[in-house]
Amino acid sequence: MFKKILWVTDFSPHAAHAGRQVLECALCSHASVDVLTVVDPEELPADLLDAADPFVSASTVVAVERRLTKHHEDRVRAHLHRDAEFLRKAGVSVRLHIRAGQPSEEIVAAARELGSEIIVMGAHGKRGLASVLLGNTVEGVTKWADRPVLVVR
Repeated sequence: MFKKILWVTDFSPHAAHAGRQVLECALCSHASVDVLTVVDPEELPADLLDAADPFVSASTVVAVERRLTKHHEDRVRAHLHRDAEFLRKAGVSVRLHIRAGQPSEEIVAAARELGSEIIVMGAHGKRGLASVLLGNTVEGVTKWADRPVLVVR
């Protein structure tokens, strides 16, 4: 059926449930899985230059910002690796991807760039009642994607 699946995760229980559906699809069709998380720029470390200290050089501030951003990316990558491990243990070929930006736009762009045949995502996100954002993400992806989207409840 589908040979290239894009599973979108925000590390929520709903995304994990969608991942279990991805596993079933991947095993049935011998598909590979690209696992994607999109980091909202608002979640990235604050820009230290906004509160520059006159006693610290700009190059030091930039170096610290790079370390903070790298640390954040490392933490996200560790979560992504952990969440995808069950796919690897089942023998599924997995690639991990982190993107930053507006979630629905990044998801649709990643699906195109990766040649995904289907996008799989959870219906609700990690923000509980504030998941209006993910609702908008699901709506945006289903509206703009040029391939099937499976929204798992």
